[in-house]
Amino acid sequence: MTPLGNEWIVGRDHELALLSRLVDALTTGRSGALLMTGGPGAGKSALLDAAARMARRSGVRVLRCRGSEGESGLPFAGLHQLLRPFLDLAEGLPARQRAALLGVFGLDDGTPTVSDPLLTSLGALTLLSDVAEHGPLLLVIDDTHWLDLGTLDVLAFMARRLEGEPVALLLAARDTAVPAQLDRQVDRLTIEPLDPAAAGRLLDHQPRPPAGRARSRVLEQAAGVPLALVELARAVARDPAAAHEDTLPLTDRLEAIFAADLPELPPATRELLLFAAAAESAELPVILSAVGDRATPDDWLPAERAGLVRVDADRVRFRHPLIRSAVYRAATYTERHTAHRALADVLVGDPDRRAWH
Repeated sequence: MTPLGNEWIVGRDHELALLSRLVDALTTGRSGALLMTGGPGAGKSALLDAAARMARRSGVRVLRCRGSEGESGLPFAGLHQLLRPFLDLAEGLPARQRAALLGVFGLDDGTPTVSDPLLTSLGALTLLSDVAEHGPLLLVIDDTHWLDLGTLDVLAFMARRLEGEPVALLLAARDTAVPAQLDRQVDRLTIEPLDPAAAGRLLDHQPRPPAGRARSRVLEQAAGVPLALVELARAVARDPAAAHEDTLPLTDRLEAIFAADLPELPPATRELLLFAAAAESAELPVILSAVGDRATPDDWLPAERAGLVRVDADRVRFRHPLIRSAVYRAATYTERHTAHRALADVLVGDPDRRAWH
């Protein structure tokens, strides 16, 4: 457990040490770039916040940006968010770089210009270099996987040219959606689930830590994901009887995170996921038989690419237990009822399971 200001981060000593070294290098004028990847709720944002606090305590200026799903289609929306505090300094840029950079934000003098990706990227890099002359800069970027393509291209350009500049890039992205522009340009740090001991310590530091059966259920379903541990502990504290249900209740926050990719999937894929969630088993033939001709094995591919399931031979497994719960809860009662009835129909050789469905 590591103290950082008024907050505590549990089980991340290795990750915090790496971030501390990045900040220390920056204070001596060395550049760096690091991309943290992990699943939903792994604690990437908490680590970014910790790095920002370290940097500010060391006298490093911090610029922050967060990708937004709603703005991912707006060219250079992320770059504008990042550079906005210093856009008034763009007047000191070389003329063509200034025109290209301000032009993509609609801040030029009104003269029509043709967008030039190279000049735009150079303008952003030069602007940050000018700002860094007054002290080192740490660029902290969360939800990188939701940044627009223009911003991603500029960040990748800068990551290749930071050497010699007192500027560092620290980014975070979903491990299943690492932008191709950054995949090989930036060192990677994978944020794994907490080990059992650290998960237990995190539960112990909750206002009303669960005990007994409730504690075991929370540890089992959270599977080391810090956000899940915290949210499930709160859910059990509000409703102790929930610990005796088949699955613990998802909070709205957890459900929103683990079910975020579902609306974008094809209908056949969503139906397969629901049947897999209802089946509570990993038997691919059973699930496919229950769905019938409404889906094919190829319809699993979008769910695999989204990082929701893994399909191997005749087995399908949810990447995290809470994804299964989120899929099930996201369906209507009628959809769940249909899935259970269809599963019962194909389990005629297994009377117990058929009766349960």
